[in-house]
Parts: sequence; structure tokens; C-alpha cells
Amino acid sequence: MKLTVFSHASMLIENQGTKLMTDPWLLGSCYWRSWWNYPKPLPYTGRVEDLSYIYISHHHWDHFHGPSLRVLPQSATVLVPKAHHTLLIDDLSGFGFKNIVEMPHGKSVVLESGLKLTSYHFGLSLDSTLVIENGETTIVNMNDCKITGLPLRQFLKRHPRVDLLFRSHSSASVYPHCVDAEDEGDLQYRTNQDYMTEFLRSAEIIKPRYAIPFASNHCYLHKETIRYNSTIVSPLDVKGYFDRHKPEGTDCHVMMAGDVWDSKEGFHLQGADPFTNRPAYLQEYAKEVAPKLEAYYLEEDKVTLPFSKFKTYFSGMLEKLPLVSRPLFKPVVAFQRRSVPDAYWIVDFGRRSVYETAALPSDWSVVIETHPAVLRDCIQRRMFTVFMPSKRLSVRLAKGALKDLFILTQLLEMAEYGYFPLVNILNRRFVSAWLRRWREVIHYFGIAAKMFIRRKKEDPLSAAVPRVTS
Repeated sequence: MKLTVFSHASMLIENQGTKLMTDPWLLGSCYWRSWWNYPKPLPYTGRVEDLSYIYISHHHWDHFHGPSLRVLPQSATVLVPKAHHTLLIDDLSGFGFKNIVEMPHGKSVVLESGLKLTSYHFGLSLDSTLVIENGETTIVNMNDCKITGLPLRQFLKRHPRVDLLFRSHSSASVYPHCVDAEDEGDLQYRTNQDYMTEFLRSAEIIKPRYAIPFASNHCYLHKETIRYNSTIVSPLDVKGYFDRHKPEGTDCHVMMAGDVWDSKEGFHLQGADPFTNRPAYLQEYAKEVAPKLEAYYLEEDKVTLPFSKFKTYFSGMLEKLPLVSRPLFKPVVAFQRRSVPDAYWIVDFGRRSVYETAALPSDWSVVIETHPAVLRDCIQRRMFTVFMPSKRLSVRLAKGALKDLFILTQLLEMAEYGYFPLVNILNRRFVSAWLRRWREVIHYFGIAAKMFIRRKKEDPLSAAVPRVTS
């Protein structure tokens, strides 16, 4: 078996003539020009013409990248986790792919070369871990999917011996770097060291021969987000931390675009120059893409969004939320467009109202500032699932509103993934998908029980609604 890293979360697995590529992001940027591959991706031309299979782990754009999918051969079979919804297969069909195979949670698929793939699903908005085996080698591509609890026990029981573990290692969330809070303590809930600690902890539990920092190798080049490059946990940071706390039997290696691992010959690594000399590399990268970005800024600034569109979207969402949520979740969330700083669009979850005002309400909980072009796409194309990872927003929190932000993020994703109205959970596809994930259901009931028991304690966030965004 041979493995070649192509980019951020994309690798090419070759086994006896079969070529499998995971999460291809091979060109350009994503999240409204915010994210760019770092370092630059391996050139794909000529390498993927005879591609056999593509695996898409989940719907976020750094894994489900439309421009990259358009340049890959449509003859390839696309494998996706079988979700309770059909968004993945609907979008893939729109790209012209004819052979799309849904993989139920925990069920293996054996390819013609004998390569066995198993997809493990986790999270209310659905992420997945892919296990790749050929009888001699086992590769676990965990990327952003942080399996825990009973689902992790199932995984460990079925895969007791792992050769390579690939896992993300830096924040893809709006929190904490895009957030200002009245209570500074609200910004201490999650730190960069947490990501390194969790990477190490995964290696301690899974016990692979090699642990590879993966699916966090990107940078920010848009003028709104370029300042966040300093917040990224680099793979060298992870390796340094890992080596200082090294678990027995596991080595950590940094792999970047173009690096190879072969089951017979081992690692072929180029060195980590883009990470050791990151400021100079970023400066040159930004200079190279500046013409594209300047043209994009001009197009973005032409975009307008009428309040009527905003109101229709959020009024519809509020109508679909279950009645029981009204007394439990009632923040006042204000959206502010960057080109119109003196106007607020309010979503009042407690009163179930959406309105426009020139002054911020006195009982506000969360203020979200973003570009009208981003907000328009989120509304018109139902893309709030990728809003937070983009970092194309700034958030202000009133005291005690951090939990509101986390729940709001989850509700936006659940609304787009078809959980509401709750009658949707009774359809056959929904029930069959979650029956296979019964361990995860028990896990969530455990979290709910802790929320009930701990609701009056000092740290309610320890029992907050589970989030799968890294």
C-alpha cells in the first residue's frame, strides 16, 4: 500500500491498481476566499486521470470542495457516509458523478483490489472517520471526526491494531479567535494547547505506529481573516508537544503535500521548510494570489441583501423549532452587516420574532458581524453549516452568552440538515441511519443527563450541546 499526501485533508491511497482519494481540495481556496491550502497542494494533473474512488468525509468545503470535484474524472466512484439526509448525494449528482455509493455507519465495503473501507459516523451534523485496510496495513483517517464514548469503544474493538492515524490539530471554529466577550473568562474555554493535547490523547487511546497531524494544513489570505494565521497550531507545534509527552510505541511524523508513506519502504519526507519559515512563505503566497483576491473583493462589495430575505429565512427556521425549545433557548441574536454598521437584524428566539432596528436591543446576547455577500450565500444557498469555519465573521458576547453561541451554531446546522420540524426524525431514512448509531444516541442521553444534574454548577459548558467542529 502506498499513501501520498496531496493537500490539507486529501491523500491518495494506491493498492494493487486501485486509487482512492480522500476529501480532494486540490486547487484554489474555500470559505469565500478565506482558507487556502498550506503549503500549496501537490499538482494533480496526470496523477488522477485513472482515479478509481473518491471518499468524502463530510459536507464542509475544505473536504467537499466543488472546484476540485469538477476537475476529477466523473468515472470515479464516490463514497460518502450514509446520512439521515441526502445533501451529499444530491450535490455530487449536480457535479455529474453517476456512481455514488453511500456507506452505512460501521459497515465495511470491499473494493476489487481487496482494499476494505469502513466509515464511522459521529456528530449531529455528521462527520466521519474512514478506516482503510488491505489485510496487512490499517490506516485511520480521523480528520475532523472526534469519536468518543461508546462509538469509540466500538471502533477500538474492531480495529485493535492501527499503523497510521491521521487527525486534525487546529481550530476550524469561530471560537475563540473571532470572539470578543464581556466576560474574559468566556474566552478561556478552549485554547490552542487543547488541540495538541487531544491529538496526543487520540494516539494514546488508539495506539498507532505513527500519528500524523492532518486536515489542519491551511492558511488565511483574505483581508478579513489573514490576521488569524498567528492562531494556527502548526504540525511542528504538534510534533514538539507530542515528542515531549511521547506515548510508548507511537512516533509522530509531519507530512505535507508531496510526502509519501509506503508499506515496504516507509516514509519519504521532504522536510518541513514551509512550517519552519512560515512568515516568509505566507508573504510570498499572499503576493501571488493578490490579483485574484482584489478581483474578488470588488465583486463581493457589489452584493446587497434585502431584509425581507433575511426575515423569511429565520422566520421559517423559528417556526420549525420545537415548542419545548422556547423556554430553554431564548437569546436575542443580532446580525450586523459590515457595510451597514448602524443597522441590526434581530432574531429573538424567546419571542420568536425577526425584526430590523437601528439600535442594539438592551437584552442582546450575541452580535454577529459579517459581510453581506457571505450572509446572502448562507441564506440563499442554506450554507450556515460552513459559516462558522470560514472565520468571515466577528462575534460579540454578552456576559454569560457563550453557551448561547455554541447552541446557536448547533441549531443552525441541525436546521439545514433536516432535524426540524421534529416530525422529520420519524422518516425511514432518518430512523435507519440512527439505528446503526445507537451507541451515539446513548452517548447524547448521557450528556443530557449531565446537563440536568450540573445545571446549577459553575461550569455549565462542560455539558453543552455536543459540537463536532474542531
